[in-house]
Amino acid sequence: MSNYVLRRLVLIPATLLVASLVLFWLLFSQPGNAAILRVGSLGSCDECVKNLEQRLGLDDPFLVQYAHWLGHAVQGDFGQSLQNGQDIRPRIRRALLPTVELAILTTLLSAVIGSAVGIISAVRPNSVVDYFLRFVSILGLSIPQFWLATLIVVLPQVWWGWTPLRRDYVDVTDNPMENLRLMIWPALALAAGSSAYVARIVRSSMLEALSSDYVRTARAKGLRERIVVLRHVFRPSLITAFTVIGLQFGFILGGSVIMESIFGIPGLGQLLLSGVIFQDYPVVLAVTMVFGAGFLLISLFVDVMYAYLDPRLRRQA
Repeated sequence: MSNYVLRRLVLIPATLLVASLVLFWLLFSQPGNAAILRVGSLGSCDECVKNLEQRLGLDDPFLVQYAHWLGHAVQGDFGQSLQNGQDIRPRIRRALLPTVELAILTTLLSAVIGSAVGIISAVRPNSVVDYFLRFVSILGLSIPQFWLATLIVVLPQVWWGWTPLRRDYVDVTDNPMENLRLMIWPALALAAGSSAYVARIVRSSMLEALSSDYVRTARAKGLRERIVVLRHVFRPSLITAFTVIGLQFGFILGGSVIMESIFGIPGLGQLLLSGVIFQDYPVVLAVTMVFGAGFLLISLFVDVMYAYLDPRLRRQA
């Protein structure tokens, strides 16, 4: 098992290296740059653009720019923003906590709601409750996140004159309850799709387990149905559900870009969107690498826990 984890850890830097190279090439190939945007806001001036490109190093060849960025990035230095000249690492450090909090809260909601819906739907198959919950699950998978977030913002304002938006973001370390009142709404919007997916996986796994021999044996012994469902049916289904919940972390990170922009959360998603708009490639690269490293580490953790929960996979690893 330790050799498997070591191999995966070795692959993480290689994966990030390839991802950074591809992303850097895409950013380098697109028309325009940050210098044109900064000078264009002050008026057209070709000489000013050339001078600013030279000062920012944007006129260097692709490999020179990438080697310069990579040499600093491996030391933890992501450089300075082309938009305002600020150091990127402190900005990422400040934006990391809101994004991680949103991802954790969304994951918890997805696990709790999805598992509850999956259990209820599995123990009452082909009933009215089952059909209704399956319909809700399909609806949750079908509704776009930005549309659901817009409804959460607009409908309370139209109906009750109240909106979940706040003028100023409140950090969790300053006021946990006020922070939760703000973060719960984007977390619910993100959890709508992921919890529906978890519910479908839990339902399918539990239906398969309910028809197994050991469940019939447990019922023949006179165990209560609640014990049979929770201990002998739901617990084995947790292995598959745990994998799905872990892989949904990447889905949640991608959705955080939209949710943080709509609800005014100063996280990595909003920082990434700002970098894309202003063609600030050091910011885009830094945030993308943080997202990529987080997703790879979560995937490794899920695989390790999957092998820990299933002894057969542990022996194979």
